[in-house]
Amino acid sequence: MQELLELLYPPRCLGCQLPGCQICPRCESELESFIKVPRVAGKPLYSALHYNEASSHLILAAKESNDRAAARYLAALTSMRFARLHREIPRTSYLLVPIPSSRAADFRRGFAHMTVLAKLIARAVESEHHVSCSVSPLLLPTRKVADQSELSARDRALNMNLAFTVNPKGRTARSGAGIIVVDDLVTTGSTITEAIRALKVANFEPDALLSACVAGRFLTNKISRSIRVDTR
Repeated sequence: MQELLELLYPPRCLGCQLPGCQICPRCESELESFIKVPRVAGKPLYSALHYNEASSHLILAAKESNDRAAARYLAALTSMRFARLHREIPRTSYLLVPIPSSRAADFRRGFAHMTVLAKLIARAVESEHHVSCSVSPLLLPTRKVADQSELSARDRALNMNLAFTVNPKGRTARSGAGIIVVDDLVTTGSTITEAIRALKVANFEPDALLSACVAGRFLTNKISRSIRVDTR
């Protein structure tokens, strides 16, 4: 079946659309892995990639075009980064809590991007690391927030102040699992800091933060061209 689908719909590079491959050597070489573990609001942040032109194509394809191949690729890379999280914060099970988009954005896209990505990450984590990993959309937006792309760090923090709450139906869904807040992109940390605040108010204590990409002041190094990710 897979062979027939590839015959009918040949794969194209997720970055530049070059036919015949999922990601071409040039685009793969431009992905920059993120190996540091900074702390955001006191919690360690584990991230797979630095945000640049190459990784932005992946995020935009997954987020705005519902490209599941791009989402699976991001999830696979993020799962690889999860390996260090699991070594340093070992748990027998994990609960991934995705950062929510606005209701308007979910309606426009027709799907909840971060919930989809978090579920793909959970599936990859269970497959690769053999631990129980589930997703709980505990966080809910409380109000409309401004587009953050042109805001300063200070304005982003003000924009996200009290922007999230915890779903009352999720308050009893505690399993003793490690709680991991998940986002696709961390820039100044204002969104993920607000998520931590909202969870703590509801007596959930996050153990760590996990993201596909980070932007801004973080240092990077190249992903090896030899890395190949199984995204089936």
